[in-house]
Amino acid sequence: MDEKKLKKQLVRMSAAVITVSMILCVAVFGVLTYVLDAAHDADHVQMKAEALEYESRILKQIDKNFQILNTMAKSYEISGIIKDFDELEKSISEANRVNSFVSVFYLPIEGTGIFDLYGQDTYRNFTLEDCSPQTKETILRAQQGEQAVSNMFESMAYDGRIFIYSVPVYENGEIIGVLSAGDTLEIFEDIVNGNFVMNGEGYVHLLNENGDFLVRSENTIVKENINTIFDGSYLTGETKRKTLDALSNQESIYGDFEYRGEQCHFYIEPMGLNGWNLFCVDKLWGSTLSFGRIIFIVAGVFFSVLIILLAFMFYAYYRFRKNAALLLHFAYFDTVTGARNTLKFDHDLQEFTKKHKEYSIVALNIHNFKGINDLFGKNQGDRVLCYLKKVIEDHLNDEELFCRDSGDLFYLLLTETDRTVIKERLEAIIGQVKQESSHAEYSYEISLYAGVAVEKDREKALVALQGIRQKHHINITFYDEELHEKLRKRGEIESYMQLALENREFKLFLQPKNDLKNDEIIGAEALVRWQKPDGSYRYPNEFIPLFEENGFCIKLDMYMLERVCEQIRAWIDSGIEPIPISVNQSKMLFANGNYPEVLTQLVNRYQIPPSLITLEILERTAVDDFEQISSQIDVLRSKGFKVSMDDFGSGYSSLNMLYQLNVDELKLDRGFLRQTSHDDNDRRLIILEQIISFAKKLGVSTVAEGIETQLDKDTMVKLACDYGQGYFYERPISAEEFSERYMAIRVKKNRGSSDKK
Repeated sequence: MDEKKLKKQLVRMSAAVITVSMILCVAVFGVLTYVLDAAHDADHVQMKAEALEYESRILKQIDKNFQILNTMAKSYEISGIIKDFDELEKSISEANRVNSFVSVFYLPIEGTGIFDLYGQDTYRNFTLEDCSPQTKETILRAQQGEQAVSNMFESMAYDGRIFIYSVPVYENGEIIGVLSAGDTLEIFEDIVNGNFVMNGEGYVHLLNENGDFLVRSENTIVKENINTIFDGSYLTGETKRKTLDALSNQESIYGDFEYRGEQCHFYIEPMGLNGWNLFCVDKLWGSTLSFGRIIFIVAGVFFSVLIILLAFMFYAYYRFRKNAALLLHFAYFDTVTGARNTLKFDHDLQEFTKKHKEYSIVALNIHNFKGINDLFGKNQGDRVLCYLKKVIEDHLNDEELFCRDSGDLFYLLLTETDRTVIKERLEAIIGQVKQESSHAEYSYEISLYAGVAVEKDREKALVALQGIRQKHHINITFYDEELHEKLRKRGEIESYMQLALENREFKLFLQPKNDLKNDEIIGAEALVRWQKPDGSYRYPNEFIPLFEENGFCIKLDMYMLERVCEQIRAWIDSGIEPIPISVNQSKMLFANGNYPEVLTQLVNRYQIPPSLITLEILERTAVDDFEQISSQIDVLRSKGFKVSMDDFGSGYSSLNMLYQLNVDELKLDRGFLRQTSHDDNDRRLIILEQIISFAKKLGVSTVAEGIETQLDKDTMVKLACDYGQGYFYERPISAEEFSERYMAIRVKKNRGSSDKK
């Protein structure tokens, strides 16, 4: 073989190997660079999403505290308590105890104020000059009509770092003072000390506009004790300058730094409040650590075995792309149904509204979804959610969106504003789910209801939904200001009901119960009236249905029962022969097995005979849980109490109840009387007469409610009814007026009898 020719071939082969090797190295390097950039971008997306989530949580807590202060300020304006410093001091102290602020204080525009420090005494003669500079600043802003929150500062009174909320207090449209509250940094510390940021590898801190740490995570990557992110040498050069500019201009920024040989990156998100910023820090590859190790291991192997390196590199690239997509899916999609989550929905909604002005938001929910989980298990409940997701998907048009928020709550974006069209489309969804679910394997009819906000946001749709939460006869409602006001009023009542109970604003009113034969008063019914501090009254229909719904009726019923015991005890102590009083009792009380014993302890404490207490239970309550109610009635009667069935005839009464429930009294629904007296309904008259007759034969007395005219009375006398109650005899009046008007006579009669003796 020719030597020159052989050398030439070797040179060619070497050049080919080198060229191919260089091409492969460049190719692998390019792939590696792309993968690193993609991972970096994915981490940035996740960091931003999590920073925004923590920002939302902090701002919601701040909004909640402002709402508490505004509610207090509004109640002070309405009640006029602001002029009575004794009552105001008591109210501020009680409110501080309930809401657990560090401090609550009121400072009028002129004069001195009241300062309450949680767990300590309340101070008067409090002036603006007594405040820290941060507190002064928020008070002065509130005096200009703003609601303000201060920067954090060291409090001499609390011995720790706090911040201050301030809201204006109005009277007749004019600002007369400022209501403020101090709070600790616990809400921020709970957030930054969590271990869920970037899958447990990252941490969140709270900074001011100068980069100083306001709240620093105890799990921070940088272990040195520093006061600002610019202390030390890990933020340097161009990164430090850009970070300073971003903080100064309240702009978000991504950045990188090296600490103890490890590469880290960070994201700063301005909160738009007092120059506060969230500082999210993560080690490079912190949230996708396994993929980063794979990539760097493969890169090391490449220099020894090029072919193996390429195989590993392509494998790592494939795995990274797949898992990056999975991370994004978890960030933006619901894991149960695969639908968008609210984060993705809100993002897409913003993009949609840039191009479209007409749209509606729908909040869609399932009646008693908890019952489905309880009856069939969580897995079956998840199947129902997936089924509902598919039905919604099938009924949406192009460009329309939907998401699952949490539980069984879905939001829909419809490109419709015509209420008739929206209602028809939602009824189609509701009807399909209802019909198909009734034929499913679990034979449970799924009932949906929806709240619609035309050209509004998710919050307004949710308000509309809440307006029909307990109303199964309504399945679609639209948001309007009247509904919003109704729910606001409901919230106002619920936030104040416990305090009203403690202040004894619920007053005892009595309506006499008369013998129809001789008009003699033989008893009375206790009725509740809510008298506000300004002397005005809330109507019972404003709060009684709400209390029955939220369970507060249990406390109110027991409270009224104790007021009745007090009244009977007062009559006895005054030498008055007492009369029995009927007291309404809710179904939830009768469902409590310890209920008879609690009542017995109550009457024993006031030393009154149980026979003077008649417990009224609604007919529909007895129908709902017949066996439980029947058993409780037997126990109560054995202890000496009387039991009355109220509103008999208002529902689906049966004569079966008359002999199976051992009640002492039957109160006939006033609807019977109205239609009997005025409509001259012979059939109803016959039925009413027979009910009274059956009751007499069973030893049960009868009471006709709603006696308003002489004709009403004559009708019930003719039917042999025992007792009557209504405006013909007397309207409900306060217990004091009732005692003066009717019970004083019983004293005179008793004294007259004694004189004769």
